[in-house]
Amino acid sequence: MSGSIASYDQLVRQVEALKKENSHLRRELEDNSNHLSKLENETSDMKEVLKHLQGKLEQEARVMVSSGQTEVLDQLKALQMDITSLYNLKFAPEVAGAGRSAEDNPPPPAPHRDVSGDLGRATFRMLEELDRER
Repeated sequence: MSGSIASYDQLVRQVEALKKENSHLRRELEDNSNHLSKLENETSDMKEVLKHLQGKLEQEARVMVSSGQTEVLDQLKALQMDITSLYNLKFAPEVAGAGRSAEDNPPPPAPHRDVSGDLGRATFRMLEELDRER
């Protein structure tokens, strides 16, 4: 009889331990869910900023084409591709991990580095620095 009491007490302790673990895992899941929502919001905000910047770049490009400044236009195109590539490299894995398919995230364009290699690297360094500050 004492063996069954000890066995029962052992089962009660195991159940309590499992309840604590379950509670801990629920809190962790909730925290992760909140963090994921925050990342999705930040990604959405970044996409809006990029769209706005792209619109400005396109407007500048039209002005430059009309005034014959094609070399600067080439630099702007390369910079835009560098920014898009960087964005896709930094955020596509996080977004894809959030349940979106790879079809929602097109592959980054091939880098164009004939004129603006230094400009692209400088942009990359600045974005990395901003990321570290965040």
